[in-house]
Amino acid sequence: MQRGEPPRHNSSRRLRDALAGEGYVLLLGPMSIVELLSLRGKYEPLEVYRRALEGRAEGVELLRQALENGSVRKIVYLGVDGALPRLLGQDHIIDLYGSLPRLRCPRCGRKWWLEEGTVCPNCGIKGERDSWETPRSRLLSEAVYELTTAEIVAVHGLGEPPIALGAVLAISVSRFTRVMFLEPVPRQLQGLGLEEPGKKLLEMLQELVSG
Repeated sequence: MQRGEPPRHNSSRRLRDALAGEGYVLLLGPMSIVELLSLRGKYEPLEVYRRALEGRAEGVELLRQALENGSVRKIVYLGVDGALPRLLGQDHIIDLYGSLPRLRCPRCGRKWWLEEGTVCPNCGIKGERDSWETPRSRLLSEAVYELTTAEIVAVHGLGEPPIALGAVLAISVSRFTRVMFLEPVPRQLQGLGLEEPGKKLLEMLQELVSG
């Protein structure tokens, strides 16, 4: 290797290097939960939520273990199905667009899940959907911080990514964050220095959990 050339790493080396740092930040889209639940085809968000509550799925359990052992530090989620915060808790998940099956009381601010009823346990008034079309500024700021300060960002399930996302990932790369796509890099994001390690989401989680 000549002076000035970047080091060459294979995908397994990249995973081991990440484990020595402060953990992955996962940027997941609506299709990610479909894969984690081992579903096939397309599902509406509320159907995904119902399927998620039916029983344990290997992918979700692997993600839970990766959060517990610190190999994944945060998940930025672009879906609105609510499955991940419902199953894994809200502490490690930034759901940018909220969750359709989560309700919020317009009077006291209490939040609860749809299967618990449609009226606030405190106030007795009908709850509102805790989801929105445009990310709240606080959540957006938190997501940008996580994506631009992580050692490694792993991306999966976005489909057609928002234009602004390309700018955020470009900042990440400029700050020496490795951005790995666990699927082909979208055409509009090519040329940013994003990596394709050739691994699937479940395969990566299995390696992170097993060490």
